[in-house]
Amino acid sequence: MDYSASIAEVEESKTIAVSSKANKLIEKGEDIISFGAGEPDFPTPDFIKSAAVKAMDKGYTGYTSASGLPKLKKAVVDKFAKDYNFQYSPEEVIVCNGGKQVLFNGLKAILNKGDEVLIPKPYWVSYPEMVKLAGGKAVFVETKFENEYKLTAAELKKSLNKNTKAIILNSPSNPDGHFYSQRELEVLIDILRKEEIFIISDEIYDKLLYDGLEFKSIIELCPDLKDRILIVNGMSKTYSMTGWRVGFGYANQEWINNMAKIQSHTTSNVNTIAQYASAEALTNHDLADIVAERRTIYEKRRDLLAELLADIPYLKAIKPAGAFYFFIDISALFKQKIKGEEISDSLSFADLLLKNAKVAVVPGIAFGMDNFIRLSFALSEEKIEAGLLRIKKFVNDLN
Repeated sequence: MDYSASIAEVEESKTIAVSSKANKLIEKGEDIISFGAGEPDFPTPDFIKSAAVKAMDKGYTGYTSASGLPKLKKAVVDKFAKDYNFQYSPEEVIVCNGGKQVLFNGLKAILNKGDEVLIPKPYWVSYPEMVKLAGGKAVFVETKFENEYKLTAAELKKSLNKNTKAIILNSPSNPDGHFYSQRELEVLIDILRKEEIFIISDEIYDKLLYDGLEFKSIIELCPDLKDRILIVNGMSKTYSMTGWRVGFGYANQEWINNMAKIQSHTTSNVNTIAQYASAEALTNHDLADIVAERRTIYEKRRDLLAELLADIPYLKAIKPAGAFYFFIDISALFKQKIKGEEISDSLSFADLLLKNAKVAVVPGIAFGMDNFIRLSFALSEEKIEAGLLRIKKFVNDLN
C-alpha cells in the first residue's frame, strides 16, 4: 500500500521522542533526571481547575463555534489590549488546540506549492514540519553566536527572494531563550515593510522574560502591517496549562476566517470545558501575581543553572533572556569517548548521557543545529543541581 509522500517527509518530534524514552526508563524504576520537557513543572492554578468543574456542573459540555467560545474570545482580546495597547476585535481572533494548531492553520491558509517560509536557526522543532505539511518549503536562515542567534538585517535581506511568502519569528525563543529588543525588531520590520510577505510572530513565552526586560508584541511596533501579521499565543506556557490545549491566533479577519474554515473540517472547536476555564483565567485578578511569582522562580533557576554550567569544561551557552531553556554548544566534545563509544553529534551525546549519567536532554539537531543540546530549567533547583553534577561527571569521564 502507498501512503502519502508528503507525510513521509515529515519527521517525528524529537523533543517528544526524548521525553518518551526517559519516561519509559522512569517507569522501569530508573533514577532519571530529565531536562527534556518543554512545559512548566508548576500545577495549573486552582481557580482555573475550579472553573472547569463549574463549567461541567452547569452542563457546558456541548459544541462551541469552531473559532472559539465568544466569552473566551472577548477575554482574549481584552487581555491583549490591556497588555499591549492594541485592540483586536473578537472576529480577528481564533481559539485553537494549542499554539501548534494556530501555527499550522495559519500556514495552511496562506501557502501554495512552491511558497517559501523563512525560519531563523535555531528554530522550534515543529516549524519546518508544519511548513511541509501545509505545502510550503522551509528556508533556514543561519544566525551567529555573537548576535545571540538573533536574525540580523543583513541575514534577512540575503534570504528574501521572489518565492518568499512568510517569515516566522519567535521571541522569547525556544530553544535558546533569545529575545529581540524593540530596536532589533524595528530594524527587521523596516525591511519587511517593503516586502509583500506574511509575518508570523510566535509570542507564546511573552510573560517569561527576566532581568526586568519588557516585552512588546510586534503589532505594537507596526500596526500598519496588521493585514500581514499573525500573532500566536496561548495558555500553555505562562499559565501551566499545556495539556488543556488552548491556543490563540490574532490576525486580520480574512486570515482568521480561512483558519476557522480549516479548523471546522479538522478538529472543530477546542475542548469546551477548557475554553470556559481559560476565560475565567484571563479575567481573574490573581493571575498576574501568580505569573510574576513563578517568573521569579524561573529566573532563580536560570541563574543557578548558568552558575553550575560555567563550572563544566568545554560546554558553552548564552544565558537566556526568556523562556525556560539553555541551548548549549557541545561541539568541543565531539570525537571524545566514554566506555569505547564516541560522541559524534547531538544525538549520540544525548543517548550516551542518558545511558551513562541517567540524564535526559534534547539533541540540538531537533532545532536545526547539531552541535547543541537543549536543557529546560522547568524543574526544581534540587534536580537542576543533581542533573548538572551528573553532566559534569559525564564530561570529566570522557577521553
